[in-house]
Amino acid sequence: MDNLIFGAFATLEGHREGDAANLGSDAYYRCIVVALASAKLANPDCDVALVTNAPVPQPYAGQLQAAEVQVLTCPFERYRVDAALEWSLAFYKLCAMEWVLAHTSHTRYLMLDVDTYTQYPYTDLWREADEAVLLYQVPHAASQPMAAAISRNYGILYGGAPVLTHFGGELIAGSRARLADFMALCGEVYRKMNEKGLRPHEGDEFITCAAAYRSLQAGRPVRAANAYIFRYWVGARFYFVSTNYCNDPVSIFHLPGGKNRQLPVLYRWYTRKGTFPPREKVYRLCCFPAAHPPVWRSIWVRVLAKLK
Repeated sequence: MDNLIFGAFATLEGHREGDAANLGSDAYYRCIVVALASAKLANPDCDVALVTNAPVPQPYAGQLQAAEVQVLTCPFERYRVDAALEWSLAFYKLCAMEWVLAHTSHTRYLMLDVDTYTQYPYTDLWREADEAVLLYQVPHAASQPMAAAISRNYGILYGGAPVLTHFGGELIAGSRARLADFMALCGEVYRKMNEKGLRPHEGDEFITCAAAYRSLQAGRPVRAANAYIFRYWVGARFYFVSTNYCNDPVSIFHLPGGKNRQLPVLYRWYTRKGTFPPREKVYRLCCFPAAHPPVWRSIWVRVLAKLK
C-alpha cells in the first residue's frame, strides 16, 4: 500500500512522558489499540503500524493483530536525551519516523500520537501530504509560555530573536521525499542541541518547531494540519473545544486528557463489539458541546438587534 499510518511507543527505564508517566503501560496500550484500530477502520486501504522498542504484551498484541495493525520493532538509539527531562520518552517519535523512512518503502507517511481517535478517512490529508510536510499548529500566541520558550531556545542555538510557530507533536505527515528533508533538519537541530548542551522542556516539539522554521526559510513548505486533526481539552479545569468535530469535520480527535477517561471507554467498547460506537455517541462521550447555538439565547439576541 502507498500510505503508512503509525504510532510510536517506547519504554525505557527511568524515562517518562510528561505527567502521564504515572498512568502505567496498560493505559498506553489501551490508547494504542483505539488510535490504530480506529485509523485502520477509517482507512482500510492504508497500512497501519505500531512502531515500538519493546514486545507488546497480551491481550494488546492479539487485539492489534486482529485489527490488521502491524508491529514494527525499532530500537531507541536516536534522539535520546536525559531520562529526567520531562518529555524524554516523547523523543522516540522522531527516532521512529527516521526509522520507518529508512526501513519501509511507502509513498506517504503519517505519524499519530496514540491518544487519538479517527472518525473519517485521511483522503484529503494524503493529497496535501504530497505538497508539504503537515503539522498541527497549536493556537498559541507568541507570548504564550511554551511558544515563547520554543522561540527563545531557537535563539540560543541559532542566534537572533525569532518568533516560531508552535507546532504540536501529535501528527507529522508528508511524502517520503519531503519527510526525508524534514528529518534531516530535525537531526541537525538535535546535533546543535547536543553541541550547546540545550535540553528544552518542550520536548520533541521544540525540534519539530525548529525544523519547520528552518524548512520554511529554505523554501520547503510546511502546512498546518488543523483541517484534519484538533487537540480537544475536555477536562474539568481546562475545557478547550470546537464544533469542528462535526461542522467542517476533522478526521482525527486528539484527546491528551482522555488517556484514563474517554479512550479507555472506547477501548472497552471496541474490544467487546469489534467496532466503535456511532459518531454521535463518541461526541457525547467526549463531552463535546452541541454543534448549534443555544436556541433561546439566539432568539433573545435577535430581539435585542431589532430594538432601536
